[in-house]
Amino acid sequence: MRLIQAHRFRLYPTPAQEEFFRRTAGCCRVVWNLALEQRQTYGRRGRTIAFKAQAAELKDLRREVEWLAEAPSHCLQQTLRDLDKAFARFFSGRAGFPRFKSKHRGEDSFRFPDYNQFEVGPDFVDLPKVGKVSMRAHRPVQGQVRNITVSRDGDHWYASICVSLRRRVRQAPTGTAVGLDLGVAQPIVQSDGVTHDLPRVTPEEMRRKARLQKGLTRKKKGSRNRAKARQALARFEAKLRRRRQDGLHKATAVIARSYRLVVVEDLKVRNMTASAAGTVEDPGRNVSAKAGLNRAMLDVAPGTVRRMLEYKVKRHGGKLVAVDPRYTSQTCSCCGRHPKDSPETAHLPHGRVSRDRFVCPLCSFACDADVNAARNILVRGKLAINDNVDDLIVTAGGSPVAACGALGTGRAMRQEAKTRQPNGLPQAA
Repeated sequence: MRLIQAHRFRLYPTPAQEEFFRRTAGCCRVVWNLALEQRQTYGRRGRTIAFKAQAAELKDLRREVEWLAEAPSHCLQQTLRDLDKAFARFFSGRAGFPRFKSKHRGEDSFRFPDYNQFEVGPDFVDLPKVGKVSMRAHRPVQGQVRNITVSRDGDHWYASICVSLRRRVRQAPTGTAVGLDLGVAQPIVQSDGVTHDLPRVTPEEMRRKARLQKGLTRKKKGSRNRAKARQALARFEAKLRRRRQDGLHKATAVIARSYRLVVVEDLKVRNMTASAAGTVEDPGRNVSAKAGLNRAMLDVAPGTVRRMLEYKVKRHGGKLVAVDPRYTSQTCSCCGRHPKDSPETAHLPHGRVSRDRFVCPLCSFACDADVNAARNILVRGKLAINDNVDDLIVTAGGSPVAACGALGTGRAMRQEAKTRQPNGLPQAA
């Protein structure tokens, strides 16, 4: 199959090359902000302006502004294309309104879109107006190179080389499926009981980050010491970010290679990590505890896990399904019921007796709470795709899952009670 893949290698530019990278990134940032401001001005007047018109005006702008002409023209044009795609995502509802870029916020980056203008070697990249830049290639670059993106992460520069190639990818085993429950205590829990631990930010690292942030605020704005403090903080945050990304890539790769159907919760991360501070008239409660929970949830990065699984599962011939997360942790994965389903049992508490323990008040089934939620997520995914049971054998913990999550209400559908053994487990057929 044909794949579009990117390889990220660290660059080792000379001081002159690094200065050119910074100036080029600054030029692209200026073009982005000017083009965004122009689109907003046109929008207030009830008019629109597209990429072609802005690209034509870019030629005149490069003739008028001398320092803007120092940057490669293809990089500036690609910036306009990226802005056009950002507006397309906004109008389709896939992203928010494009924002202005700041010199001190975000990463510096620019892209060379024309593969005829650069060369990729075993230990270098030859870029327009830059020349050969040393590169640490930890793997060979195979396939047809499409474009190169140069970016800065902390105080390091990287080249993301996008290639198109044909590769025989190992398909996930037919008939395998898994549900994933993402949480704070256990980052990724599968419906078959397998857990994936991710690198966490330790208390010492949190204290060190706080010290760096405090040191930055105490430095005078515009001073060299403030620039050094900002660079030290960015270097430390980049280290944590790279470590988290490495753990997420490894965990999602194992899942994508092992299962044909992967089901996750359709989580609203922004709502889940909203501040509990409230307002002056209505102040919030337990603000500090909620802030700590938000940091832990963002450290797990459920949105990133889902984005990684989307393309990795598809690459291995599988399917990713996102389902309604309501009541997945309170519904029994054995009998498929919830106490609120019936007026006779509405007075009973739900089965989540503790953070890591689930005991059904209706059938006495007991298991790990996260595994119970993952099993419910799995069955809701089965219902969502309306798949044939003969084609997709769903198993969790070694036995068939009996739960059924209702898609319309997010509540479990009632099922007939199963015959039980004295230990509370379903009787074998």
